[in-house]
Amino acid sequence: MGKYIEKVQRLLKNKVMRFASMLVILMSISCVILSSFKEFQPYGWLFQSFIHLASLLFLIEYVLRIYSAPALNPELPAYRSRLRYIFSFYGIVDFVAVIPFVMTYFYWDTETVHIIILPYVFIVFKLIRYSTAFQLILKVMKSVRSELLTAFTACLIIICFSAILVYFVEKGAQPEVFKNIGDSMWWAVITFTTVGYGDIYPVTPIGRILCAFISFVGIAMLAIPTGIISSAFIASMKDKLSKKN
Repeated sequence: MGKYIEKVQRLLKNKVMRFASMLVILMSISCVILSSFKEFQPYGWLFQSFIHLASLLFLIEYVLRIYSAPALNPELPAYRSRLRYIFSFYGIVDFVAVIPFVMTYFYWDTETVHIIILPYVFIVFKLIRYSTAFQLILKVMKSVRSELLTAFTACLIIICFSAILVYFVEKGAQPEVFKNIGDSMWWAVITFTTVGYGDIYPVTPIGRILCAFISFVGIAMLAIPTGIISSAFIASMKDKLSKKN
């Protein structure tokens, strides 16, 4: 049994198999994109057929990965290795991307199909497994996760504080705009990120001062995660080059 498990795992790691999987993923994403264009509606049956075929291939891959999971963690019991894969990031992505399209075989001609098909967008994350660039980015972000968590927590505190403050400042002047703190939270997010859609904004002097303040703070605070990730990425590249030399 162990011999077959190792063979399956080697097959999944094979370069040809990885390239074929990546090609199927890209073609599946292309089919989903093209099927949304009116000009390609006559070819909808072709896109649907390929997506169904791809989903079947992904289902087979998912089953094989569960079966061969013990080869990745030989020190663990087989059932624990399989559970580790099932509840891992890639395991969840594989499951979410496959199951909805398996269900479309039963719900394709119903209105429910649009809800079922939505999680298929998770197939994009399957590309991470086959891209060394994505894996490097994830590795870098994982190495500075505590610093990023601190920065994002600080941003969240500022956004919440500003949202609550502007709600009480503006609700008297604009009760139909700032109906609740949820609306002011939306304002705080788009202002903090300097997006500024203009659909909701303060009109009182204090509210405008607060708006200007949070905009300046947002510019400074959003630069912190960028700097952390950039520094970690440069350090990772230097470490990689030093190992080569």
